[in-house]
Amino acid sequence: MLVINLMLQIGGDEYNLIIQSLYLLLFLILIFFGQRIQFHIALIEVGGLIKQLNVMRIMARKDTLHEIKKYSERKDLELEVDRLINSFMIQPESLDPAGIVRKLEHILNLRENKFLNDIRKLITRKALEYKIRNIGNMLEATLALNTLYKVLEHYYLLAKKTSNFYLVAQLQMLVPLYFNEAKAYLHAVTAFKFGTPIGDSIGPLVAYNLIHDKASYLMDIKKDYVKDTDVYTIKRNNRILHVVKAQGPGGNVGKPGEAIKRLIESRKNSRGEIKLVIMIDAALKLEGEKSGSVAEGVGAAIGGIGVEKFKIEEEVTKYNIPIIALVIKESFLEAITTIKKDIADSVKNIISRIDHIILSESKENDEIIIAGVGNSIGVL
Repeated sequence: MLVINLMLQIGGDEYNLIIQSLYLLLFLILIFFGQRIQFHIALIEVGGLIKQLNVMRIMARKDTLHEIKKYSERKDLELEVDRLINSFMIQPESLDPAGIVRKLEHILNLRENKFLNDIRKLITRKALEYKIRNIGNMLEATLALNTLYKVLEHYYLLAKKTSNFYLVAQLQMLVPLYFNEAKAYLHAVTAFKFGTPIGDSIGPLVAYNLIHDKASYLMDIKKDYVKDTDVYTIKRNNRILHVVKAQGPGGNVGKPGEAIKRLIESRKNSRGEIKLVIMIDAALKLEGEKSGSVAEGVGAAIGGIGVEKFKIEEEVTKYNIPIIALVIKESFLEAITTIKKDIADSVKNIISRIDHIILSESKENDEIIIAGVGNSIGVL
């Protein structure tokens, strides 16, 4: 009522003049200080997400450390865990690409062996090998989350220090996407802790079910055919199938590329030859796609940095062997966390597709390689 009475006391022209003056003042403020206001609002928003990332990073570290303490009595455990979480790998120089894959494979093998050996040194109580592998996967997820936080914090502090509006605007757009990725890594730590199959385990899970299916007859088992990789030879639909999978139930991806290469070369030097290669792996889905849906194509279905894929492509090209890919669609979160029912239920569909492919693309007694690519955690 006080405001209305005041308006009535002031003449109409005077009232309009005040309103126009306020609008003009607001307009001038937005012109001269609008970007700075937006900058501080964006900075507050990004800063809040960075703080949440820090909490997630601390939670992942705490959970990983707690799991390692079950098998270790070392007093310097926290310092050693922090050293592993902050470790890194320098990729070889690619200015001259000749031999780059061989160099990259050497660095990858060196890094993997050193990482696992460092974990074994932390373990002072008796622990099964698969448990050490799972702890290694927990540390890998914690390392990824820690790196993600440090990189985003770097650009946040840089934008704040230099008052760079364009840098903080980019962060405002990108940080929510990376935040979802960080949540996936945090959930992955829990999945690796309990050793449950994850979405990326779908390839080994298909291989396991194919080997133990009632329509398959097991002929031979080659444990550690190559490093951390087994080959099961079965007879199915009057074809000989060499099923390649990483060793389980620990968190392990094996060397499927090296196994496929060696199988093809060994068959060339014996009575038969490989007529077809079928690869099964998880693939990132688009937002509109259904989790667990299966797509069929051609090419080497395998992720990673590219060394194993290079070996497969070189070998099938050398001998002109057809290579067919079956991929199971899933999100990044689903790929590194405990496997969902929709994805696990796709196993029967994939096996029926494998049967259809080998019946239509090969003849009786042909030898075929089936590679179940992925992390074998929770899968024997």
